[in-house]
Amino acid sequence: MSATAVLIVDDDRIIREQLEKDLSRGFYDVVTAQDGKSSVEAMMSNADISIVLIDINLPDLNGIELLRKLKEINPKCELIIMTGHGNSDLAIESLRCGAIDYIEKPFNMDELSAALGRAQEKLSDNDLLTSKNSILIIDDDELVVKRLAAFFRKEDFEVFTATSGLTGLEIIELNKIDVVITDINMSDMNGIEVLNSAKSFYKDIECIILTGMKDNEYAVRALRAGAADYITKPVNLDELLFSVKKAIERINLNRTRLYRNRELKISSAIISKMNEELDRRTKERKAELDNIQVQLFHTSKLTTLGEMSAGIAHEMNQPLGGIALVAKSFRKLLERDRLTQKEIESGLNDIETSVKRMSKIIQHIRTFARQDMLKFTEVDVVDTVNSAFSLLDEQLRLHEIEVIKDFSSSLPNVTGEPFQLEQVWINLITNARDAMNDKSRQQMSATPSSDYSKRLKVTVCNDAKAVIVAVNDNGVGMSPALKEKVLEPFFTTKEVGKGTGLGLSISYGIINNHNGRLEIESAEGAGTTVRVILSVSV
Repeated sequence: MSATAVLIVDDDRIIREQLEKDLSRGFYDVVTAQDGKSSVEAMMSNADISIVLIDINLPDLNGIELLRKLKEINPKCELIIMTGHGNSDLAIESLRCGAIDYIEKPFNMDELSAALGRAQEKLSDNDLLTSKNSILIIDDDELVVKRLAAFFRKEDFEVFTATSGLTGLEIIELNKIDVVITDINMSDMNGIEVLNSAKSFYKDIECIILTGMKDNEYAVRALRAGAADYITKPVNLDELLFSVKKAIERINLNRTRLYRNRELKISSAIISKMNEELDRRTKERKAELDNIQVQLFHTSKLTTLGEMSAGIAHEMNQPLGGIALVAKSFRKLLERDRLTQKEIESGLNDIETSVKRMSKIIQHIRTFARQDMLKFTEVDVVDTVNSAFSLLDEQLRLHEIEVIKDFSSSLPNVTGEPFQLEQVWINLITNARDAMNDKSRQQMSATPSSDYSKRLKVTVCNDAKAVIVAVNDNGVGMSPALKEKVLEPFFTTKEVGKGTGLGLSISYGIINNHNGRLEIESAEGAGTTVRVILSVSV
């Protein structure tokens, strides 16, 4: 029989010896190595090695690295990785690197057999391996044994013989037998007992029972015990050969099914691991994008606060001016010796009111500008719009923009982050401001006496399922091509240093995170309406 050469690489002596014993019994020509270095030497000195079993953890070389080295020496060899429980990640990686299979320790012999079978099957497909099927003939009649042995050797089978049941079982224990042909009546044990014992060694072994007695009871007993066939003496050799070939077809079919099931299991393991890896990378990427989005939000907020400096200064100057007036009044009254307790109490009350107002403005700015993502709560959308205008009113007044506020009463709340929504309204209003300023400049250039007046209308209303905020301006508007690009990050029509291109894209991202929609209607020269639709809280 043409033996398949197998290299076993493991630093555990007991495992090497046990595997060598088991594989030798299956007609494998076994070579062993205790580490990576000796396995490379064995591979280079023995060109017949076609299957390699490699422990994933070796004292001198990682199993994956050794796999690559051995593949370089013999690209056509098939490699099977041996791994301890819990090292499935490395095992899957080995499959990606060219291994045909992996088996976990402690070994499941069925899985080991399937892995070796798949390797042999692939080698056979590549014309690198030829093998014979093995037959064991057991009969206490030596003439029958010799006759059958000679016949099956001519048919190119590997033939073993025995003249007793016990001797036959010893042969089965030491050799991988495909088909047992046994007499049903022998001096030490009957054929059915041989069949049962043989099946305990190899699940896929097939048995054919021979008998000189034409008794249906024996036939039924043999078939119930798992015999592939029952043939009476004198034996018709053609009939027996046909029966043996059918038994081998059955063996091959079962082995093929086993190999395909193993392939499916490995494929499922690879797909599962790939899905885990994809899920991990997706989560990492999402976390990275979330972090970038937070940074962009923060950048946009700081940019907005810079633009709002005029309005903020005005908001702070008013209470500061009130405090200065109280201080000036106190000093004059003091100089005239007319500072009464009533004047002091009145002045202190005015100072406290102004300080509270400034404190509220500062707290609002600090909270608005802080970098971390705040928690979603129940939000009154009108409050967020009013907060935006508290920072923008003075600036809009300085730009001579007429502001129309049309807010419906008794609006339902939405679930959201108030300062993020406030940022959206600030971005939309400042964009509208810039669009109207651009149109004003265009009108003045074309017609110095133009009577164009800037008008901004902000509407907050609702339908059955949503609160709708619309920001409408009568500025320059947008062409269809420009409208397609305005939501792209860093796209801006403003001069260098005048805009980041983040406003609308950040706003779009915020509204998406609120499960809302941002819609833009615009016509070149006729103004723009940006509409935000937010689902109401359930």
